[in-house]
Amino acid sequence: MTLRQRVWQRRNRLRNRFPKATLADVAERAGVSTSTASRALNGYAGLAPATREAVVLAAATLNFRPSALARSLRTRQTFTVGFVVPDVSSPFYAAALRGAQRKLEQSGYRVMLMDADQDVDRELAALQTLLNHQVDGLLIATAGMARTTFEDTVSSHETPTVFFDGVIDGAGQGAVTLDNDRGIRLLVDHLVDHGHERIALLAGSQRESAGVERLRTFREAVDAAPRYVKLCEWSIEDGRRAGHELLEDSPRATAVIASSAELALGFMAAAAARGVRIPDEFALVVFDDPYFGDLLEPSLTAVGYDTSLVGEQAADLLVNAMQSTVERRAVRVPVTLVRRRSCGCDG
Repeated sequence: MTLRQRVWQRRNRLRNRFPKATLADVAERAGVSTSTASRALNGYAGLAPATREAVVLAAATLNFRPSALARSLRTRQTFTVGFVVPDVSSPFYAAALRGAQRKLEQSGYRVMLMDADQDVDRELAALQTLLNHQVDGLLIATAGMARTTFEDTVSSHETPTVFFDGVIDGAGQGAVTLDNDRGIRLLVDHLVDHGHERIALLAGSQRESAGVERLRTFREAVDAAPRYVKLCEWSIEDGRRAGHELLEDSPRATAVIASSAELALGFMAAAAARGVRIPDEFALVVFDDPYFGDLLEPSLTAVGYDTSLVGEQAADLLVNAMQSTVERRAVRVPVTLVRRRSCGCDG
């Protein structure tokens, strides 16, 4: 007998010794019909408290576990939600995932996470995979997918969708974004208060709505020379590249706003390589308050917000959309200025 055959033989013996309880077993032990037992375990109203308690006790005694597959076939739901982000390693998306998962699990849903790796084609493939698994809803931070592509892919499935951070205007059942306009204006005003007139921007990807909004507000608030605006991918490497370009300019800017924590780290690396001291020779502020922001030298002056709240709000909109027909809603998560030393404050 092969090892595999021995394993299956042992598994069958255990199954015979400890048979799995069925709904009929629970009903018999509780002294009710199978349909009553089902209604009690699925939370239907109209049952006497004593009956419900007897069924729940019987299920616990028999260690009864309802079949997720049977439930899905009966309700035409899988009780799963797809979660698609551009970069799963980002602290922002990790915190948003925790917030969303907490809210979804409270409502009986599980999360299937997909990483698009900042690539729209990979994002499209992730959506198609999730739709093939018949998820009940989608939470998406898009890397820049066109609305027509999204609607051709998702709308035909009629799968409720909520966007967060990276959104497609007017698409889906809702959107949760940061208050990008207020955040950039807070940073600009703070640098002006420090006496800076030549302010630069490390702008994030213009394929994504957050990058577009932050650049637009900066241009409205600052009359900056075009060379002081550097378009970047959301990465440390591109922040370093853009940082070197800024530090080579003449006349050089005296302060820079980084559109993300990754871009701020890249600029700090470029400044260190050139021996430029922050904030003595060049002030730095950032639209992001990463968990390590106050541990850096110098500590980062930043726009802060509750990242987990982004996920919670998005999940809340999605649960409502999955469980009832609701009008599309857009939510803005508030931001605040966190003063530290990278701008010249005492900290």
